[in-house]
Amino acid sequence: MLRVYQTHMSKQKYVRFILMIVVLVIIGLIMVWGRAFYGSMEAYNQGEIYLKENKYIKAITFFDRSMHWYTPFSPYVHRSAERLWEICIKAEQKGDIRLALIATRTLRRGFYAARSFYTPGKSWINKCDLKINKLVRLELHQEEIQDAPAQQDKPIHASQKASPPSTLWSIIVEIGFLGWIGSAISFIMFACKGDRKVRLLAPRAVAWAGIGILFFALWIVGMMKA
Repeated sequence: MLRVYQTHMSKQKYVRFILMIVVLVIIGLIMVWGRAFYGSMEAYNQGEIYLKENKYIKAITFFDRSMHWYTPFSPYVHRSAERLWEICIKAEQKGDIRLALIATRTLRRGFYAARSFYTPGKSWINKCDLKINKLVRLELHQEEIQDAPAQQDKPIHASQKASPPSTLWSIIVEIGFLGWIGSAISFIMFACKGDRKVRLLAPRAVAWAGIGILFFALWIVGMMKA
């Protein structure tokens, strides 16, 4: 009977351990989604402000950032795409082919940057490809850019380029998140002991908690800088 009881308690311990890992992963994913949603919303709202002020390059920059904070079910990514398309159409109607190309290529690049095991916004990408081909042909007929290559824009000043999130900080975000999750799992595995009553092993608990805090801080800073 004692052996059966110990086996039963051991199984319960592993079930609790697995459940805790699953809960931690779910919480982590929710936090990542929430941060991406907030970043996309914040960038979109800033883009709207610049758009109302007719500061089109700055507006494009922030709509681009909003799209780079891509997360499923976020309305701000598609709203940013609509605003970029709107800028493109208005610029084309005014004869500002350069601005129209900047907006369209930013829109296409935004969805390409968000792809993983699937590519979101395929319909937008197809529309952008057709529009870019048309705009390039129009660009070639403008007198001031007669010598421009068919597949390139007129050079844009560095201060006017839409800047995508930093690749380095994006990698740091991934390292911070995975390190935080790994530290939490290691804390449970190596810093906790006991079947009926869980007790902490002080040195291990402090060590793994410290590592977890470090990775968590790295994750937060990375998301702010990306």
